[in-house]
Amino acid sequence: MTLHALLQFTNLWRCLGTILSFLIVAFGQPAWSHLAATLAALFGYALIGIVLLDEPKPLNRFLIAGIWYTAVQLVQLSWFIAHPYAYIYIVYVGMSLILGIQFGIVGSLMTRRRLDSIASVVALASLWVILEWGRLFILSGFSWNPSGLALTGNLFSLQMASLMGIFGLSFWVLFVNLLAMRAWLRKKILASCLWMAAALFPYLYGYVHLGIHESWLPQNQEEGKNPYFTAVLVQPAFPAEEAFDFGDTKNYVAFVTREWRHVLNITKKHVGQHFDVMALPEFLVPFGTYTFVYPYETVVKAFEEIFGKSSLAFLPPLDLPLAAEFPLEPKGTRWMVNNAFWVQAISNYYNSEVIVGLEDAEDTPNGREFYSAALFFRPQSRLTAAGDEVKFLKPERYVKRVLVPMGEYIPFAFCRELAARYGITGSFTSGQEAKVIPGNAHPLGVCICYEETFGNLTRESRQRGANLLINITSDAWFPNSRLPQQHFDHARLRSVENGIPLLRACNTGITGALDSFGRLVEKLGNTPHESENLSDSIRVQVPTYHYNTLYSLFGDKLILGFSFIALLSFCFSEFFKPKS
Repeated sequence: MTLHALLQFTNLWRCLGTILSFLIVAFGQPAWSHLAATLAALFGYALIGIVLLDEPKPLNRFLIAGIWYTAVQLVQLSWFIAHPYAYIYIVYVGMSLILGIQFGIVGSLMTRRRLDSIASVVALASLWVILEWGRLFILSGFSWNPSGLALTGNLFSLQMASLMGIFGLSFWVLFVNLLAMRAWLRKKILASCLWMAAALFPYLYGYVHLGIHESWLPQNQEEGKNPYFTAVLVQPAFPAEEAFDFGDTKNYVAFVTREWRHVLNITKKHVGQHFDVMALPEFLVPFGTYTFVYPYETVVKAFEEIFGKSSLAFLPPLDLPLAAEFPLEPKGTRWMVNNAFWVQAISNYYNSEVIVGLEDAEDTPNGREFYSAALFFRPQSRLTAAGDEVKFLKPERYVKRVLVPMGEYIPFAFCRELAARYGITGSFTSGQEAKVIPGNAHPLGVCICYEETFGNLTRESRQRGANLLINITSDAWFPNSRLPQQHFDHARLRSVENGIPLLRACNTGITGALDSFGRLVEKLGNTPHESENLSDSIRVQVPTYHYNTLYSLFGDKLILGFSFIALLSFCFSEFFKPKS
């Protein structure tokens, strides 16, 4: 073969390797393809790495790796462009570029000499982990698309998240791929066996892990306690009201009243059934928690028409903070109620605790602050024989800690004008701590929407004593995209990382329940389209079995500490080793 022909063949091979690696990794998430995810975890990154090894200049390796990974992210983050507002394209391209630059840094360090050393392989995988972890500090934190997601499509390999969380999985994905490159370079049986052993380890670990816990299950059920937690999860599939022009307040209130009636209608099938909690999604309806916007007779009419006249006995008493009397012109008065009144009435009627996502407000020394909150209502006692009533107990409140830039807060002053064009004129105040709610059946940890993608935040609830997690979400701003499934894949991770069951109630998304091993117990809808768009409710019974994991005890400290030590050792050997 002539030199010219050899160069042509080499260039063709590199082209094919780049394209194949792109297809495997770009679609190598459970939300896209379980097969591609498995291949990505085995050798998808190795294919582009082998291409990089033929580039002698670090800058060229950086550019090839960076452009390649930016293209991968443009696929994996394509759900961004389902958003109706054009500014999202800036975010979409910008985040893809940032992630591309991160992989470009790792790619620039891939050389034949470094791959010859296991210590260098470990260091490169460690650098990738640190870069992924660093994304959590970009604005509110960018937790999407850790490469470890490639190992979460299989139930067995998913269990490895119980050791070191999602960043541990990301380390393992890159470590295995670097070992694949090393085996290709060395062409020795020992190197190939090392790669295969590392590749199989997550699956073997998961098989043993599940087997051990399955054998423990019967002995670990507390005597006299129900081994199941029962919940009604509500998915109303309401449109984002910000997208509507209601003309005036009266039409707006009428619209939201119809939404409340819809909630009553889709939960009516559970009348007479026992359940421990009803979960309603994030930002269920507008107007906050305690704003008096509904005439009392509107609520009376809704309950009477949907549940019958007997249901009126369960309405809360007309008293602050649920109801207030206002003067009418030219004379008379009218009782007005708020969203809290609706929720308390539902809690009373079903004799169940209710968790709901609403905007909440509070007067502080710094002025009036607004929150994205999850509020936990308990049923009021029935009327006693003497006709007395138990006073309203203010619901427990969890305040969302991770706010979405531009959607829930305006990060920079120069963004205010852009945000105002889309009707965003203010920011929520973020919460400061995890909250565990002492439910009647189990202590409940709560997270809201995007927070579910942060393993460290969910772990805080577990550390505070939560035996079950509840997530309330609205993915309505990204309709008919891959977001709901990717969001759900993060939920599975949180269950496994902490060894704890999880319930999800979404406005649109995937509403359902997972056990402490990330296994699906039940979900709403039989197809992806139904799961996202169906407007209904579902009664689920999730096993209460929970257990401490290495991750729930130590969090990200283990993998980050290991990664920093490995990287420091690598830097010392590279830059400070005495020359012979």
